[in-house]
This record gives sequence, C-alpha cells and structure tokens, in this order.
Amino acid sequence: MIARAFLVLVCLVSLAACASLGVKTEGVSGPVAWHATDLELASKTFNNQGYWVYSFSVLLEEKQGTGLVFNEIQTTVYQPGAGSGTATYNGVWRLEANGRMRIPLESTLVCHFSAGGACGGSNVPIPMWRLILRGRSDQNHTVTIPIDMTLPADPPATPVVTSKSVPAIELVKPAAPAGKR
Repeated sequence: MIARAFLVLVCLVSLAACASLGVKTEGVSGPVAWHATDLELASKTFNNQGYWVYSFSVLLEEKQGTGLVFNEIQTTVYQPGAGSGTATYNGVWRLEANGRMRIPLESTLVCHFSAGGACGGSNVPIPMWRLILRGRSDQNHTVTIPIDMTLPADPPATPVVTSKSVPAIELVKPAAPAGKR
C-alpha cells in the first residue's frame, strides 16, 4: 500500500515537472499581466549562412491601477543546444495605470546546413526567454517584474488582429563593455 502511494506521488510530481517545461506564452507577474503575441518564425540566408529569426512582442497590461516607470529591462534568451545570451537595456518606459505597452523582441539561431541545405530538423528554434523589468511605481515603490516564457517551436499564423496596435517601446542595443569592443 505504501509502495503504491509512493508510486502515485512520484507520477504526480513528474507530471507537474513536465508540464512546467511546456509552452508558456502568458501569465501575471505582480501588477502586470503579460502575453507573448505576433509570434513569427522565418528562415533567412545571409552570405551563404542560413539562420532562423524568431520575432514576437510581449504585451504588458497594468492590472492594479498604479502607473509604473521602468528604467531597466534585462533580456535573457535560452536556446536548447545553443546556450544563452543576455542584454540589459536602460531607458524610461512608462506603463500607465490600467494601460498597455508592447515590447518587440527577436532572437536568431544559425542553421547548420545538412545535405539538403535547409534550415530545419533539430535546428528549429524553441526559445525560452526571461525578462526582468525594473523601475518604480507612481507611489515611488521599487518594482521588479520577472517574466519567464517558453515559445512554441512552430508558432501559429499571425491573427488578423494583433498587438501591433499598441505602441511599441524601443530597445536600443547596449554598448559593448569596455575591453570587449
């Protein structure tokens, strides 16, 4: 009887762990609801090198009636089998109380051409993103909003109505640290 209960417990824990690894394109973090929208995957070639470009937007919506000003957005993208990359952007991005804001993002993955010469197979991107937005609320409280996303390998077609009606913020590439130029 104890062995059966233990087996059931192990199965439930395993299912929960596997479920957490699945696609995650929406959620709530503190006062902000977020949703990954307008997911697009394109195969491109430049100088005889193939690569994938995975672009999308993160739509943020403030849900507690307090405006927020973000002054730092850190992005980390993980690609299974290819490692990770992190960038930190500094600026002033205001999310109005009960307002919306859109953050356009993209990642690229170099394709290793097979005998067929195409981007495909195990080279298809399955990006996992972590965004950390830091700033202050209108009440001058420090705010840190973590967002963890796992995007699908084969995104659905872009719908007719998209988040592109929401004004996008602009992320300017950070300058290379001294000594790494």
